[in-house]
Amino acid sequence: MPPTKRRLSFDTAEANAPAKRHRARDTSSTITTPTLPPKDFISRVSDEVLVRILSYMNESSLLDVGIVSKRFHAIASDSQLWRPHYYRRFVLPRAHRIPGFKKARSTSSLHSLSKGNASGADAADGALAWRKPASTKRWNAGQEQVVDWVDWKKQYRLRHNWARGRCAVEQVDVHNSKEQTAVTAPPEWQTLIKVVEGIAVTADSVSGLRAWDLRTRQPIAQASLHFDRATRLRPSCLAVDDTRLGRGQVDVAVGFEDGTSGVWRLDAHRNALRLLCRQEKSFLGGLLAIAYGYPYLLTATQLGFIALYTFSNPSADNTSDAGDDTDNEVAREAYTQSPDDIDDDHVTLPAPYLLTSLKSHSTQGPLALSLRKNAASVVASIAYTFNTVGGWSIGIQDLDIRPSGAVTSRVASSLPTQIRSGHSSPSSSPLQPSVYRFGSPDEPGPTKLRYSHPYLLATLPDNTLVLHLCTSTTSSLIISSGIRLWGHTSGISDAEITPRGKAVSVSTRGDEIRLWELEGRPSSRSVAVRPRLQEAENSLSMDDRREGSAPRTPTKMDLDDGRRNLVGFDDEVVLVLKEASDGRDSLMLYDFT
Repeated sequence: MPPTKRRLSFDTAEANAPAKRHRARDTSSTITTPTLPPKDFISRVSDEVLVRILSYMNESSLLDVGIVSKRFHAIASDSQLWRPHYYRRFVLPRAHRIPGFKKARSTSSLHSLSKGNASGADAADGALAWRKPASTKRWNAGQEQVVDWVDWKKQYRLRHNWARGRCAVEQVDVHNSKEQTAVTAPPEWQTLIKVVEGIAVTADSVSGLRAWDLRTRQPIAQASLHFDRATRLRPSCLAVDDTRLGRGQVDVAVGFEDGTSGVWRLDAHRNALRLLCRQEKSFLGGLLAIAYGYPYLLTATQLGFIALYTFSNPSADNTSDAGDDTDNEVAREAYTQSPDDIDDDHVTLPAPYLLTSLKSHSTQGPLALSLRKNAASVVASIAYTFNTVGGWSIGIQDLDIRPSGAVTSRVASSLPTQIRSGHSSPSSSPLQPSVYRFGSPDEPGPTKLRYSHPYLLATLPDNTLVLHLCTSTTSSLIISSGIRLWGHTSGISDAEITPRGKAVSVSTRGDEIRLWELEGRPSSRSVAVRPRLQEAENSLSMDDRREGSAPRTPTKMDLDDGRRNLVGFDDEVVLVLKEASDGRDSLMLYDFT
């Protein structure tokens, strides 16, 4: 057997093991962690350098950077960073439609704009297309002035929402409970509405004339329309003149069903509506349409009369002559050069003087009136419809008003539109009130006409619109052939269009609103407004909201129970006046900001 090792006992092995060496702790010195080089290079970079770096990013990258920190949010929201993006997406495509616009020059202009020095020869090539957005000039009641600056990120978001139809919707009641008890059988089109740069003006026989601030959704001024009369006069037409908007003032002209009219001035600084002129009597019939631009007032009546008034009484020799007397013309210009001449709080306009009148025996409704100012004259336009052999046409008559008081006329008409075999062309007859019913299905032809030079927009009973382009010179007036616009799936209740080709149309039920960009591309498709609706349980009932008069988000049921709708809009909001079946009127405000 192999020899076995001798095992040591436990005590012997532990005794023979080498002793461990204990390390004494040195309390005199502490072990320090080696410092790493700093990795936060951004905090030491100036804002100017960061703006320069972010200027090379696209829109989505700027939005992603803006959520990193408060500092990056402030820098990524810099207005000058969004200016070239706004130009590239919304201005440059429009500029390319201008004849003779060269892409190379526009690229150099864009490079200059991105640096913030869009002046001189570099920006001259894009000057026709590079205009300050109209929505930058809006009334701001908090600052008591008209804001005239540009937030390019806000403008980009606004135009982006318009292009997508994205908006928030709120509902504001027009009448309170006391006013509704007095209205048992509301007449058709009880309330009228106009919108101008952040201010909405409404007129009705119950509450009178009111002005609303679209930012606060609250009325800021109110005036009565009754003038101590036994019966309430129902306003039948409404027009606004924003010439004095730079001073926070808007002139409002109201026409009544008895043929009279009145002019008020809204002072947004003082939240007041002041009467400037009131016409007491009229023998031409109830007013159907009105247009106002100081010193001229244009009206149309149910009996077929078109009357042009002036608030400065010209002498007889000036009106009979074509304006050859230079001295009289200069005096005339000095007298009516601007509405700034009537600036005192207690001044009123004189009684309107009838400058000229027209009588038609063959036209039919609807019609549209407008007043626009040129360099040397004021043009009053009347758009109307009339019957032709087997169809109908749209005509326009321009009244060119010289400073001397001389009036010249130009007339143009569109090509006839044939009526389907199921309809018969009615015989020509004088204008009657029944002819001007809003879109009667028994009458062929347009149900609405809207004219903002150079665009003439007509709504038809077959759920479509027709767009005409009008070309006007000192010696001629031409109406282009109509372009049919498709998109609505139900009857069109109202439509509006601006001189820049932006249009909004609303269906009869109010559940379909479409946006149109018609400038330079009339065949483009429309965009349906798709508001963000709140859940039904989050919205309060109408009775609970009346005392607070606060706006609320409507439910789907609220949007569908209306009868007819009027629409008005500016660059930021679309305002639909919704007339419910029980006579309750409400303002549906679609905010795209």
